[in-house]
Amino acid sequence: MIVKRLPLRVPHTPGEAATSFASRLARRNGVRRLVTFCSDVGLDYSQLMNGAPAEIERLAALGGADLHALQFWTPRLIGEGWFELGKASLKFTCFQRTTARVCPACLSNAHQRPVRDHGGHYGLWQLESIRTCEVHGCLLEPLVPVGHGRDAFDSVSLLDGYTPRLPTYVEENERRLEVWLIERISLGCGNGWFDDLPIHVAAQTAENLGALMTLGADAKRSEISARDWLRAGAAGFEVMRNGLDAMQATLREIQSLTPIDARLHRHRFRLFYNWLRDRDEDPAFDIIRDSVREYIWSNFPVAEGSIILGVPAPQQRIHTSATAAAASGVSRWKIEKHLIQRGMAWPRSNGQGVHLHAYPTAETISEITTQVDTMISATRAGEILGVTLATLRLLRQKGLVSHAPACPKGASYFEEGEVSEFLKKLRGLTKPESEAPEDAVPFREAALQCQTSLAEVVACVLDNRLPLFASVPAKARFGDLSVSIRAIRQTTTIPADEALSLGEASLRLKTDTRTIRALLEHGHIDHIQPFSDAKHRRWRVICARSVEHFRSNHVSLTELAGSRNRDAANLSKDLYRHGVRPLRLGEKCQRFFRWCDVI
Repeated sequence: MIVKRLPLRVPHTPGEAATSFASRLARRNGVRRLVTFCSDVGLDYSQLMNGAPAEIERLAALGGADLHALQFWTPRLIGEGWFELGKASLKFTCFQRTTARVCPACLSNAHQRPVRDHGGHYGLWQLESIRTCEVHGCLLEPLVPVGHGRDAFDSVSLLDGYTPRLPTYVEENERRLEVWLIERISLGCGNGWFDDLPIHVAAQTAENLGALMTLGADAKRSEISARDWLRAGAAGFEVMRNGLDAMQATLREIQSLTPIDARLHRHRFRLFYNWLRDRDEDPAFDIIRDSVREYIWSNFPVAEGSIILGVPAPQQRIHTSATAAAASGVSRWKIEKHLIQRGMAWPRSNGQGVHLHAYPTAETISEITTQVDTMISATRAGEILGVTLATLRLLRQKGLVSHAPACPKGASYFEEGEVSEFLKKLRGLTKPESEAPEDAVPFREAALQCQTSLAEVVACVLDNRLPLFASVPAKARFGDLSVSIRAIRQTTTIPADEALSLGEASLRLKTDTRTIRALLEHGHIDHIQPFSDAKHRRWRVICARSVEHFRSNHVSLTELAGSRNRDAANLSKDLYRHGVRPLRLGEKCQRFFRWCDVI
């Protein structure tokens, strides 16, 4: 069928949709409404809106436009709920077809031409996730609908009486998701993981994850501005392009910003979680939904059978102390005691329950229930070690043995396993009495002769693995052991301006030797090698300068709470709420924070 060209024509703008070209062509030929124009020239308006090939071909012939370009940038209905644009297939949810948007800069340029032009309306501008003009880098402005709903694609009529506003320009890095989307449509699918996702899944996931990252869980999607959606899309794109592991790492980071027992997943991820839950009828989102569900099951105390994103939890993997007690049959008090031992919790200031550092897993609870450690009184602990209660108190103050973390307030109980382990360490250093040097004496005598405390002598022995001596090493108790005076003195007579003993270092940092040893192990303070001869080279002491450097950059929770007249537990909770974490030193060690994080 031969179609005669119209006498008055307009140039087709690269990227312009067929409906926009037809609207401009109608106005150029003196027809005010696109619907009327289509009727006059024999075009099916409804088919043209949906990009029917026959109607686009006829329009191209009427207006003298390039058929391929006109078809390429016009959304074309290819099946129920699916369109084709450029080289991409897109679900209808990708489009915003009821409200037209325009570029203020494009309109201003068009109005300044010698022959007044209303400017083309790009096919890309029908996409929900395209919020800027690719040419000018400014936000698109929505047009107010006029007349009948069928005029939604009559771009020239929508512009009647419209005065372009000043453009709102955006940063290039805010358009990262848009750039990817335009390339996907114009050039085809890339090779990355993100490129393999359906476009509506990729774009919406990036935007909603990004909104959670940039605006928080409590932001309302209906109140988010176009500029904020743009920034959210860019932020989410940088995560999602690296795969599901990166997405889960982001969820973990967001989870860590709130104290562990304060809010569950629905509150921490509300915006993102609710959006994903509402996509439950679209199986294309299963890859995202499955990953998020798996993360929640593995990181939050979700009860067996609870519905998470449409699927009941097959088992409870993560627990609170209460659910752990119910599941294991072990008392909550004992569960909390072991969680404190493992560094996963600390007691509340009121003595009631604990604050969690991390949720215990089902495996952790299983380990706790199989442990046989029991709490023993101070009297019993003294009998095991063979020491008086006064000596036991000195050893506890030095951090060599410690109170059971969750023992009743004001009571003095010890973990039997820890007491036995302490004695085992001493026996492991013990040799037969026949090998003892002449200056070997019991611990208390060694403390007197070295002018130091008994606990300091014991700490020196353990830290430097000095040999001990007893008549029956395998059965020796504390009072049966002796140590060389010379060995002790060689490890403690180091100039104070160069090196410190563990006890001196603990005094300077106002902590215990257990924490000092942890600081050494993690490299926060340094050992030095004060002896040059090979015989003593294994003996190490602490570099004084490293202790002073650490003290100038760190503060203990106890000292910080005292300086602020705060309860330590409540202060710690506030710090966690603001994302401030202590140094990782292990269980039973005092917590230290960087000064720069708490000032």
